Amino acid sequence: MDFATYAGWIFGSVAGVGALAAAYIRVRSSVDNQTAETWKGEAEAQKARADRLEAQLEELSGRVTRLEAENRHLSELVTGQAAIAELKSIVLAQHQDLISLIRTAPEGN
Repeated sequence: MDFATYAGWIFGSVAGVGALAAAYIRVRSSVDNQTAETWKGEAEAQKARADRLEAQLEELSGRVTRLEAENRHLSELVTGQAAIAELKSIVLAQHQDLISLIRTAPEGN
């Protein structure tokens, strides 16, 4: 075998290894692109979910704020009713005391 034959074998082997390496790189690149597309879709879905959750949180926060305001108002009404009832009982008691004083007071004064 002469030099040209050896060179042909070596060149053919290098070309075969190069073709295999190129095929591997092409397959690997395709897999990486598919993985990137999958993750991109997943990221978009998670962002959409986060946006929905943020909107729901804002809505719930608004509802809680309104409920707290309504609760304060109702508490004031209940507290006011209790104060009115207490005032009524005091007025009635003092009225009865005054009536009994008037009835027991000597006439002619």
